[in-house]
Parts: sequence; C-alpha cells; structure tokens
Amino acid sequence: MITLQENIPLAPFTSFGIGGPARFLVEAGSTEELRDAVRFARQRGVDFYLLGGGTNLLVSDSGFDGLVIRVKFDAVRLAGKGVEAEAGADLTGLVRSVANWGLAGMEPLAGIPGMLGGAIRGNAGAYGSCIGELCTTVRVLNSKTLEFAELSREECHFAYRDSRFKRDPGLIVVSAQLALSPSASEEIRHRVEATVARRTARKLQCEKSAGSFFMNPVVTDAGLIERFEADREVICRDGRVPAGWLIEQAGLRNQRVGGARVSSLHANYLINTGGARAEEIVTLARLVKERVRAVTGVQLQEEASFLGFSPAQAPCSSA
Repeated sequence: MITLQENIPLAPFTSFGIGGPARFLVEAGSTEELRDAVRFARQRGVDFYLLGGGTNLLVSDSGFDGLVIRVKFDAVRLAGKGVEAEAGADLTGLVRSVANWGLAGMEPLAGIPGMLGGAIRGNAGAYGSCIGELCTTVRVLNSKTLEFAELSREECHFAYRDSRFKRDPGLIVVSAQLALSPSASEEIRHRVEATVARRTARKLQCEKSAGSFFMNPVVTDAGLIERFEADREVICRDGRVPAGWLIEQAGLRNQRVGGARVSSLHANYLINTGGARAEEIVTLARLVKERVRAVTGVQLQEEASFLGFSPAQAPCSSA
C-alpha cells in the first residue's frame, strides 16, 4: 500500500536545492510499493520519475506535473563472491560496507554521492573505474508490463556515463549483483579513505551543484589533445579531455548568470550560489556549451539529468 503526497517541493531532495513541486510523490519502501506506484501513474495517465539521491538532477522551476517516486529500499547482503544491493543503497555507504566485509573493487567509487540505482543508470565512475564493470546482473522492473526481470551485464549496454536504463527509462533498476574480490579489510579501508580524502581535498562538497555537469568529450583534434597533455602533464585516456579543462580554455571559470555560476574550484561544476533558479542554470549551461564550441570546436554534452522541462527549455533532452 502506497501513501500518496501531493504538491511536494522537490528542491530539498536535490543537491542543487532548486526546483518546483511534484504533482504527486510516493516513497517506495519496497519493490512491491515501487510496482504499485508505477501502476498508479499508468492508471492516472501521468508520467513518473524515479528519484534517488537527487545528486545529478536539475528540476524545473515549475516542478513536475507527474509522479515522483523516491526509492527507499536499500538492503545489502552477501551473495556468492560479491554482494546484492538494492537500488536505494547509499553508494558511499555500500563501498564502506563491502570494505568491512573484506571485498575489494569498489574503492574508486568512494565518495561519489547518490544511490546505487542512479549510479547504475548513469554508469557512475571515477579514477578509471565505473560501476558497470562490477555488475554481473541487474534486476529491473519493466514499467510497461509491471514484471520483474534480470539482465546480464552485456544486456545493460554500459558505456561511458551511459547505460540501457538511461536510454530506456521504462526499465527501472531494482537491485544489482556486484562481483568483488576477497582482500584484507584494513587494506581496502585504507584505499577507500584515501579516495574519499582525494575527493574531499577538492572542497566541492560544500557547493550546491549536480557534480560534473558535462561529460568528458572524446576529442579528435590532435593539437588540442597535445595542449591538454602538456598543460596537465598527463596522458589523455581514450581521447577524452576533461570538460572542466575545456571550459577553462574558454575563459569561463567564475562565469555567472544570476545566482548560477561556474565554480572557481572545478569548472565543470555549475553551482547554485544561493537562490538560483533552474532557468539560470540552464542559461549558464547553454552559454558554456556555445563558448566552448566557439573556442575549441568541441561540443559538450550534459551528464546532469533534467526533470519537468520541455525540449525547448532544457539544454538537452529531459524527462
């Protein structure tokens, strides 16, 4: 049995702290309640949106005229040589749990905000690793048939910051089995804390943002890649150049539109300096894309998700 709430502000549920109300909101504490919520949306003829940690999401100022489902089921258990975790599991909490159990493989993901379901949807990753590499199977709810199914890693079509679930929102991540490797707990915990410290040192956690707003693009201009490698003294992996570096080259660090600003700490973070409206974040994102394209010839693509926007309003496709 689900409890339906109406006209609930969404800004408090997002790391941006921006956005209007949801027409309906349900907190799903189990997979059955999730199915009941989706059934309700179908019966009422309204769109629905799965909201996890809200760490990669910009909500329209006018809100969302549909059903927002907050995922609250978060069980984690040992399974074979790894773990099975539900979609609502906090990602950093999960990393710490498996470390305590003497299971290695998730350390590079430590400190990434949000929940497992959203991480799988966007194939979240850091420091050369991504969650899709660890998934052996993903259990999903098909919102059209209201049936559960299990998909193999290959069937999930993981790619850089992408997956089958991002392209087909009708498939809802319910849980996943992650393949990990036995190791000494103390050593794993040391690597986890080192990763968290590395992220904390960037001092980005105190800024209201959606994390990296743009994906790191594949660059074909050999001269631009050479400039990046010389400037940062690193080797470019797979032709991908950090979006933040490209934004810096376009002279956009600290660029502001109203209450929205390009972060002075990391140029790929668009931040709410206080009271920013979604419209201002979108305008700033468009300005960044246009300037980067004009200066470097590279077209940036959003990593952040958008809710409640029409195609004409958002800088890219929206829910």
